[in-house]
Amino acid sequence: MREERIGRAFIGQLWCFSLVGVAAFVINAGLVETLVPFAGPVRSQMIAFPLAATAAWWMNRHYTFGASGLAPHREWLQYVLANSAGWLLNNATYLVLIFNLSLAYTHPVIAVAAGSIAGLAANFFLSRRMVFKKTEKNWC
Repeated sequence: MREERIGRAFIGQLWCFSLVGVAAFVINAGLVETLVPFAGPVRSQMIAFPLAATAAWWMNRHYTFGASGLAPHREWLQYVLANSAGWLLNNATYLVLIFNLSLAYTHPVIAVAAGSIAGLAANFFLSRRMVFKKTEKNWC
């Protein structure tokens, strides 16, 4: 019975984390597509990614895991640090694609999507284990 409850909690959190990821993707991709004509694809991502990551932290704090008990600014910093591995995967994938696939350079949303998928698993496990480890939340 306990294992079933833990399994449902895990799946529920993963589902909500994924939905938050979709919302962060929309923010990231929308900003990149808007900024590309003015700043190019690399600078656009440098601006968009931190804003999307901050939005993802806020949504995960409120809808996926609940607050960790830390002050919000400390929790945000811990979230950002814990998710640096996912950030590296996300942005490395983005850069590899825009510099090696002309379609991705022309349409950077493709590279944003691939990067988002690459960072999802790392970010979920690090967020769950290092930032929101003691929280219980009714998901979404």
